[in-house]
Amino acid sequence: MPHHRPRSLTALIALLMTAPLTAQAPNTARAHEALRASPSENSGRIRLGTLDQTRYWAPTSTWTAPKFSHSENPDDWDLFTPHPRDPDGGDGDALLGSPLAYPMAPIRNTRDRLAFRDIKVTIYDLLIYQNVSRTLDPALERNSLVNRFDTRVSARLWDLEGQGSGVFTSTVRVNNNVLGTATSTEAAGAFSSLDVVASDTSFLINRFEFEQAFLENRLFVTVGKGNPNDTIASNLFAWDETKQFIAATFDGGNYPVGYSGYLPLISVQAIPTAGLYVTGTVSSGLGTGYQLFSTVGEGLYWCAGEVGAVVEIGAEERQGRYSIAIMNSNTGNDTVDRATRVSGNAMAIVAQQQVADSAAIWSQYLLSSGEIGPAQQELTLGFSVDGCFGRMNDGFGIALGWSDPSDSAYPGWRQRVQLETYYRLQLTESWQLSPDLQVLSRPSDPNAEDRPVWVLGLRLLTEF
Repeated sequence: MPHHRPRSLTALIALLMTAPLTAQAPNTARAHEALRASPSENSGRIRLGTLDQTRYWAPTSTWTAPKFSHSENPDDWDLFTPHPRDPDGGDGDALLGSPLAYPMAPIRNTRDRLAFRDIKVTIYDLLIYQNVSRTLDPALERNSLVNRFDTRVSARLWDLEGQGSGVFTSTVRVNNNVLGTATSTEAAGAFSSLDVVASDTSFLINRFEFEQAFLENRLFVTVGKGNPNDTIASNLFAWDETKQFIAATFDGGNYPVGYSGYLPLISVQAIPTAGLYVTGTVSSGLGTGYQLFSTVGEGLYWCAGEVGAVVEIGAEERQGRYSIAIMNSNTGNDTVDRATRVSGNAMAIVAQQQVADSAAIWSQYLLSSGEIGPAQQELTLGFSVDGCFGRMNDGFGIALGWSDPSDSAYPGWRQRVQLETYYRLQLTESWQLSPDLQVLSRPSDPNAEDRPVWVLGLRLLTEF
């Protein structure tokens, strides 16, 4: 890689976009490999994408056709000697090399041996520090430090000939407020989380779900405990805090109760023809992290249907996804049981479009009944680059969002505009370091001073 300074902004942008686009995989059971654009004679035309492209862009819980193993058999490897990791992982781009290669070798080699048998284990630890420029209450600390330890196991149980794979996924998560201070959200008086990793639940069984593919991977059925956000109105570029944005406005959005969180659910997705998909999902509306299937049978629900199109544009076949989802729920902001049910509807529109091999622009719009969610309206617009400066795991993102808090959940709270930007640096083969900046036009809390708040953050991801 050249070390001279780019001579112009155009040259810098060109250098940023030197790797093919790789959207963030919602579930590591699936290898989210780059879809490289190829020249076409259909210059300027918009057309439906291929079947493989549709499977790539259309969200399902486990994102089927997972790549579980290396091409060589790791059983012959010495368990305590470092060996090359998945060549698609970009670990050779690590700025400081592999200082933890030997301590990590037994864990990684064991994982590779399991992966060769269609059992994929992902372990990471995520530490996020944030400092707010001023607090809602002078007694609140400006600094927060939260930690998340996550272990996920995905197992391909079988392949049905002419149908598809059956994949079981489970996730156990431990959250910790390291400093024991108020979260950045509380300190700043924000209506939605400025750090989605911050949680008051120490131990969670997040996922316990099974997905089966049918009809040559054209029909996917998911049942168990999972996140409806994995299946409906998902944004590939702004929803996974392990590599992307950490504010809830962009990571999942302030959608109705029953959309976010880990709940009992059933989801079905069909791809009737290349370039088009239809998804329907029903969740229990409410749930708890400590129990697998809480609230089932209590008469509460959240349901949604989504129709989406995957397209190619122009001679370079820039791909994109455009979808609309309609939601209905009887679970509101104050619902705790059958007696406190409410009814409401919501609509979500998602647009994601490649603008270069390594860059995409994206937008989401939410319109919701105030009784069933934290926001009545929300609009986001973002720009994401993967593979910055030719480094596969480096990334850059910037997003702007406008939110209108629900009068039901936050009576009298103010609308606000929010910006977040980050740069993700693959520091070593195990550590990713990301500076993160958020700016709120003003706190939503009407008791706070009506002027901007700055939130400086630093995120350290350790991958085992």
